Amino acid sequence: MKTTTMIMAACAAALLAGCATTTARETQLDRKAMTAALEPQDVRRTVEKMVDSMLQDQEFIKEIGGTRPVLDISGIQNRSTMHLDMTSLTDSIRTKLLRSRKFRFMDRTTSADDLQFMNDQALNGLTDQSKAIRAGQQSAAQMYLYGALTEMRQQVNGITDRYYKFTLNLKDLKSGEIIWSDEQEIRKEQTKSTLGF
Repeated sequence: MKTTTMIMAACAAALLAGCATTTARETQLDRKAMTAALEPQDVRRTVEKMVDSMLQDQEFIKEIGGTRPVLDISGIQNRSTMHLDMTSLTDSIRTKLLRSRKFRFMDRTTSADDLQFMNDQALNGLTDQSKAIRAGQQSAAQMYLYGALTEMRQQVNGITDRYYKFTLNLKDLKSGEIIWSDEQEIRKEQTKSTLGF
């Protein structure tokens, strides 16, 4: 009986110890930098600054004339050594611009299901043919947003210095002109521990 109690107590202690090693906590979006690498808050702040720059450029807004032009956006190119989810970055830019209600965006993911649905409306005779959507009626992009992330890095006397630059450009597809551009820079430094860790 005593042995069984001791075994049960040991199992309970092991179980509690195992649970105690796994902890999760929510951290602030803007926290102190941990490394010289790009961190989520760096990317988020950069996206916000660049989109705000675009939306606050009064000459540019005047130029598009409040017509909510249709934009297309390419995946932002990653020319750095960092592994980043550039699709997520592109999505963040698109979302913030859409929320401004100043632009509309093309969705280039028209699928076979979309085409089948349009054909069904046009051919099955059950819908008002004056309202049926047919292939070839989708909006065309008037402007195209593209950009890149670049990086320069150097290491001197145990100090790693990293310089990152995000660039965005907006091209008018009709004229071929770049009608807006901006860049944001991030510079980070990391000192190697003297203990060698």
